Amino acid sequence: MLEFQNVSFTYPGAEAPIMENLSFSVEAGSFVSIIGASGSGKSTLFRLLNSLEELQEGTITVNGRDIRSLSHYTSYMPQQDLLFPWRTVEKNVMLPMQVQKVPKEERKRVAAQMLAKVGLTDWANSYPRELSGGMRQRVSFARTLCAGSDLLLLDEPFSALDSITRISLQEWLREQWESLDKTILFITHDVEEAIFLSEKILVLTGSPVTGLKEFTVPLPGKRTREMLLQGEIQQLKETLVELLRSEAAE
Repeated sequence: MLEFQNVSFTYPGAEAPIMENLSFSVEAGSFVSIIGASGSGKSTLFRLLNSLEELQEGTITVNGRDIRSLSHYTSYMPQQDLLFPWRTVEKNVMLPMQVQKVPKEERKRVAAQMLAKVGLTDWANSYPRELSGGMRQRVSFARTLCAGSDLLLLDEPFSALDSITRISLQEWLREQWESLDKTILFITHDVEEAIFLSEKILVLTGSPVTGLKEFTVPLPGKRTREMLLQGEIQQLKETLVELLRSEAAE
């Protein structure tokens, strides 16, 4: 579904590129986490994919088409929920459809459907200040789905939450993905989070980034947190942590 082909990028005024001849691909319907040392280029990768930065060299394609010829091909969920405090939950969720000039009745129908999916139907007329942090993130996810794209980009969406809420939302997100026909790219600094959520993990390597090391997570689709204690999973976790340490030290 997604392919980077020999992508290079340098920020204006920077002495060196942040990525150089980077190539990788992601299959449709997969859940893939991207991890890397701080400053390794994870957010830059998303910014290029969202066309928030202009592609300088190489190509990025979604479903075989250059993203420079596409619109509404990704839906983005940032670290902060960025809900508008003066809009109700329902109206926050409808915002992407409003931008796309979807008719009002259709906006309300889809918003109701998405709020039911994330378990917040009873909160449709509430305001963000009335919600817990976890509920706000679920609203943000519903809004992301309402953008209508098959490729979801989730940028550390749970990092600001307390540990219990974070674990709960990890389990919730995994269940949501299993019921959706969506491809998810998930940025995180948390190795265990990446393992629990993903089918595959991509690790940014090199400075500049020249490649991504790929690891398959040996867990079934239906998984529990107890499975993280398996010896094979513990070994994968140690391998990823050591790789991140070596990359950070370079």
